[in-house]
Amino acid sequence: VATYQQQRSSLQETSNGAEEQSRWQRRTEKRRQRTEELLNSIELQSEKLNNLKIPTLGIPQSSTIDWDEIDPELDPIRGGKLRQGSQRGLRKRAQVEAFHFVVSAILNAQSPSGVTIIDAGCGAGNLGVSLAGLSYSSGINIKVLAVDVNEHALARLSNRVEAILSPEKLETFCADLANYDLILSKIPPNHSVIVVSLHACGAASDMAMNLAIRCNAPFILCPCCTAKSLTKRSPSNTEKRTMFDLSASFQRSGASADIEYPRSKWLMGKLHDTGVVDMATEDKYTLLAKVADIGIGPQTLSQQRQQQARAKKIVELDRLLAASEGHGYDVRLMRIRDHDPLVYSKGDLLIGGKDVAETLVNLPEEGEEIQ
Repeated sequence: VATYQQQRSSLQETSNGAEEQSRWQRRTEKRRQRTEELLNSIELQSEKLNNLKIPTLGIPQSSTIDWDEIDPELDPIRGGKLRQGSQRGLRKRAQVEAFHFVVSAILNAQSPSGVTIIDAGCGAGNLGVSLAGLSYSSGINIKVLAVDVNEHALARLSNRVEAILSPEKLETFCADLANYDLILSKIPPNHSVIVVSLHACGAASDMAMNLAIRCNAPFILCPCCTAKSLTKRSPSNTEKRTMFDLSASFQRSGASADIEYPRSKWLMGKLHDTGVVDMATEDKYTLLAKVADIGIGPQTLSQQRQQQARAKKIVELDRLLAASEGHGYDVRLMRIRDHDPLVYSKGDLLIGGKDVAETLVNLPEEGEEIQ
């Protein structure tokens, strides 16, 4: 009797498990179909999106960084303690090279007397440290203000650079990125500003953009983790700015009160007009942001990446058009070399500024004949 009951219980558990898996598969398939309908609908009704190609930034050989010749602490592999030869380390080098090249192009075009580069969401400083220590053809006085809410990451950054970079070259500042005025109060009065941000999660990339817009500064962003932006900070958290409120990653990367999604009138209109998917506009954006971040399984990796890339293109264009529509920014969307979106989805480069249209247009593309 006991054996019969055990077998019956086991069969019941198996049946329940199979039924639950079947329900999950049906729900997932429905979400995947809705995603495809939504992407197709936006693409079909948007000439702007269809005409947008995302070129890879081409960096001339003369502007590449000789990593063996610079101080090891400026290298994200050696200084950042990343494994030699690892894909992550090589990607970090490519990211630093891309940011350094675009910053140099903006400096050469504007020729300010002094510049503070705000590294928004700097973490342990793999980008900011390099930008502070590398040279620029313009010879302009450059200072990096490395801003992050994580005190431990800033302590690691400070320990890394104390022997090679003076406070006049790199200063750390612990602050929430949503505290725009507090951060800008650290800028010397005779300095222009460029805001850079590498893989600031979720809405932190939007805060970095807003920080630049607040002072009419150029921005260079490489966002990540778009789904994390869907968390909305509560009003009390936004107002108090306490470390307790921001100790959790989902709070640091959640949207502050001044950030709404979609970001642009362009995408708001597209989501509102599409009649293919029976969903509220907010739910449509939520689906886009999640797919842009992690895709929807189960699919082959290639299918997942393709859907991811299509969704992320829309999300990043939405961000750029928010700066263009409402604030008169010239904008361009490019990709960092060796960041194939079908392999690694965090290589989009969002570039914007006022009166920099010529500089942006002239940024070289990989495959062009680069002088």
